[in-house]
Amino acid sequence: MFRAAFRRLLSLDDPPERTALAFSVGVFIGLSPLLGLHTIIATVVAFLFRFNKVAIYLGTYLNNPFLTLVPIILVSYAIGAFLLQRPLRIPPAGIELLKDPHLLTRSYYHQLFVNSWNIVGPFAVGSTILSVVCSVLAYPVTLWALRAHRRNKVNVN
Repeated sequence: MFRAAFRRLLSLDDPPERTALAFSVGVFIGLSPLLGLHTIIATVVAFLFRFNKVAIYLGTYLNNPFLTLVPIILVSYAIGAFLLQRPLRIPPAGIELLKDPHLLTRSYYHQLFVNSWNIVGPFAVGSTILSVVCSVLAYPVTLWALRAHRRNKVNVN
């Protein structure tokens, strides 16, 4: 599946710099903490900047629910927890809320909201850093691959 998608990226007719940029912006979007909004954001950005939609979607869908979502969330959380000096485990108050939910009380939802920041905060920080680093790395790697593919294509003809 990944090979077919990568071959499709290599076969695009846009200039390599523009294709690599669209792909790396897609990687940034796909690894961002805005889970559930990646496709919408990628579509809006593609239209606003006239990026190739195949390239931006391929970058965005590196984070997909079937193969990579869970590892990316775990790595994002670990990076954020490390940087924010938080533990890698759910705090005891959060565990207690999950063990003994009082779904019909207002205080339960207040405590759930307060304690969710122990997870959301590190995840948001970690995934933002991961998205910046991976997208910055994706641009030169993709540009190199696109240029090499075009050189080989010209040499064959």
